[in-house]
Amino acid sequence: MAPSTRQSQNMAQIVEYIPDRLYLASYIHPPTPDTPFPYPEEPQPASPKKRSQRAAAGATPLAAKSNRPQPCYFTVDDTLLYNAFHHDFGPLHIGHLYRFAIQFHDILGAKQNKDRPIVFWSAADPRSRANAACMLACYMVLIQNWPPHLALAPIAQVDPPLMPFRDAGYSQADYGISVQDVVYGVWKAKEEKCCDLDNFDLDEYERFERVEHGDFNWITPHFLAFASPQHAPVQKITEGSDLYPLLPRTLAAVDAHPKLPKPFKNVLKHFSEKNIGLVVRLNSQLYSPSYFEALGIQHLDMIFDDGTCPSLLTVRKFIRLAHETITVRKQGIAVHCKAGLGRTGCLIGAYLIYRHGFTANEVISFMRFMRPGMVVGPQQHWLHLNQGTFREWWVEERIERRLRREMAAANPIPSTPIRAMQKTTLRNGQASTPPNRSPSNRTPLSEVDHDRNNIGVQEDYLPAPTPGQPRKTARDRHHPYQRSTSNGLAVEEQRTIEQEAEYIATHSQAHGGESDEELHLRMRRHRKATSQSPARSEKTRSVSQTAAIYTIDNDASHDAENIGSVRTKHVERVASTPGVLTKVRGSKRQGESPLRAKESAGIRKTSGRVGSANHGASVTAASTARKVSGA
Repeated sequence: MAPSTRQSQNMAQIVEYIPDRLYLASYIHPPTPDTPFPYPEEPQPASPKKRSQRAAAGATPLAAKSNRPQPCYFTVDDTLLYNAFHHDFGPLHIGHLYRFAIQFHDILGAKQNKDRPIVFWSAADPRSRANAACMLACYMVLIQNWPPHLALAPIAQVDPPLMPFRDAGYSQADYGISVQDVVYGVWKAKEEKCCDLDNFDLDEYERFERVEHGDFNWITPHFLAFASPQHAPVQKITEGSDLYPLLPRTLAAVDAHPKLPKPFKNVLKHFSEKNIGLVVRLNSQLYSPSYFEALGIQHLDMIFDDGTCPSLLTVRKFIRLAHETITVRKQGIAVHCKAGLGRTGCLIGAYLIYRHGFTANEVISFMRFMRPGMVVGPQQHWLHLNQGTFREWWVEERIERRLRREMAAANPIPSTPIRAMQKTTLRNGQASTPPNRSPSNRTPLSEVDHDRNNIGVQEDYLPAPTPGQPRKTARDRHHPYQRSTSNGLAVEEQRTIEQEAEYIATHSQAHGGESDEELHLRMRRHRKATSQSPARSEKTRSVSQTAAIYTIDNDASHDAENIGSVRTKHVERVASTPGVLTKVRGSKRQGESPLRAKESAGIRKTSGRVGSANHGASVTAASTARKVSGA
């Protein structure tokens, strides 16, 4: 049925969901018993004959409005509040939906409301209208089992349109999530059994989402997202350490530990009770992984910069480990970064797209429905641009599995040969290749990807990282954490060593026939080029653009994992040394190795060729070469 919309002095809009029973409305002022309500007109009885003159003279009068029962108005604007990080305003999370359903069922079950229209209303501002419409549509899908198109039909053409939701970042919003995305994301999760309201514990959800109690939420029955615990020491505790005997190995020992903070204790106990088998850390070290390992929980570091997007190599590794943990070990996975929102949402969202076929908008909406604030800034665009790639991995793996089964059925493995045949084979010197060892058995996720910096799309297609990342605190979210820049030099030195090691490993693979001396000379040229261009970083490009300057206290570049690896698109120009020419390698040259082209793409590099110096330098080099050859 098309929505019936009437305007009045204190009425912004009324939409009919269930005829004569349920309505969605928005009012400028709170409605009262005197507020006009657009009762539907009673249908006239149809007659196959022509109406008589008496009927034409006067139609049957409608029942007086005073005889109609007064509507029952209710709202959640003042009770179910969204706790914003910055300028975000929704959608409301699953705990809000659960409380809304309880209140709504109480109203429907009241005797005095048996024959009364129920009007779920909100304020007339765009944010309240969007949250109310999204809440009612999600209720219809999750609890009343309506298909998404029926839940969306009454609100699809409302005027003015419903306001889209935005991310929790501190930059200007450039990616919107509609009410339709949220409804379809919730419906997809229900169909894929990623959201189970039957086993939902409201008290547990509202308790553990708070910072002082652990700050974690279950996204699906297999994935838990949480903020990083903080506790010293942060290094791994070895067996020879004095702290090793003090590691808690039981739940009772966790409770009795004198130095562990309460949020960390809640995390350890909950993970042990809920059969978490793997913890993946995406940010810098803020606690020792030995506390998880002492309880039999595997711990893995997959660190990348705050506010950025992971490489496809990182995503493949995570998906492979997560799929094995879920399907083989039958355990859950806990993922965290600094706040458990941005980087955490990237990897969990990539797996949900890979395994369950969510679209990017659906998975972002569903994750925010389970844990508000997930996926921030350019990470939204990254998921949108790479969603086809993640899904292709799953399809390719299924096709390969089916082909392997068909080939195995057509060519069964021969039985073990008898001893005489084995002796004959040994005498003839014939060796058989063990089965299932060919490279064709590798799935797409097990293929080697040498491009470690590949994030799936060109960086020009993604906006710059937001100047500050959302942080959930026990205080008002509009005053996030302050971060320090201590130990900056040590981190910078460590990063330089790691870059050199990665450079050596990459060139060793690309130039397998090089000697140690040639590799040493290549490394010296690499260091020289680095020293001549101190202002560049691994990801900078020699371009100049106009950048907006933000003054925000919680700049993500102050995080320990981001020191020394600032990713900006505006870099200072450095004057070249006389006699040395510089160039930008932005495209792959013909005849060059693909790996070398990927390694050097877009990097400002000092040329080492003889013809790259000026004429005077070339003459000097030639004369010196003649003297050396003559000697």
